[in-house]
Amino acid sequence: MFNHRFSYWLVALALCVSLLGVTTTAQAKRHTHAATVYSAWTWRPKTKVKVKKGTLYTSIRLTKKKANLVKAKYRKLTYVTGKQYAVKKANGKHARYNYIRSTNGKVKGYVWSGYVHQLKRKATTKKRSTQVTKTRKTGNSTPKSSEPATPVLSTAAYRSAFLQALNNERAKRNIPAVTEAAAYDTIAQHRSTQLLTNFAHGDDQSDFIADDLFTAAGVAGLRGECISMDYMDDADANPSASVAKRDIHEYIYNDADSNWGHRDILLDAANTTIGIGATQKPSSEYVYGAIDMGSN
Repeated sequence: MFNHRFSYWLVALALCVSLLGVTTTAQAKRHTHAATVYSAWTWRPKTKVKVKKGTLYTSIRLTKKKANLVKAKYRKLTYVTGKQYAVKKANGKHARYNYIRSTNGKVKGYVWSGYVHQLKRKATTKKRSTQVTKTRKTGNSTPKSSEPATPVLSTAAYRSAFLQALNNERAKRNIPAVTEAAAYDTIAQHRSTQLLTNFAHGDDQSDFIADDLFTAAGVAGLRGECISMDYMDDADANPSASVAKRDIHEYIYNDADSNWGHRDILLDAANTTIGIGATQKPSSEYVYGAIDMGSN
């Protein structure tokens, strides 16, 4: 994945996976010669990239070739990408493909992520802005920093707000509330720390990490997982609660890129138990969330 600087209207970046025997990030009928999506990543702001070679496909099914990007007219273009898909190709191999679009809007499609290279940013020195404040009694001048302090995540506040917001959404649809379980919370919290270095559901062997952790801990009932990366806004009165509520909103209402997989997991009446984990990236406002749901 790329490193990104997120804007203040960041949409929570999220993924989901189900243990029900079918994928949830993209449900597609299987065809002999089509690729199948089993996970998807979305981020904002989109990343500017260069692509110097590779086949461009018209759809993520990888059935129709659109262009050979090694040609000069494509190599000179700058593209943006904000979506990446993990697919199982028709030959059984697993790969990741990015959706790219040229900045002039004329070229767009799907290309193997190994050919996608982020543009290098010029190094800049960020100066701290200060202002002079006069003290009334003494008349002395002291520098005052105008740079706000980084919010500190409260895991308890995140969990409370997430659970309340989720159960509110379930109640709107006459779906029974979920119950938070300590055993689920422990595993979800561990998963959220893992996301700092591996933002994915699977390990290097493509094994479902959460499932392995639940099995090792002797905790039964796991049915699905959602993960997210978002940021805390220092302007919010309760940044931890605000980011949790925003994650719920994105999971449920802005999940089309994942074929509504997160929404389906969170609003599944068969899922009655939840574990909520959240970890703040050191020295930053970014929060990684892990939601594990089951029927225990």
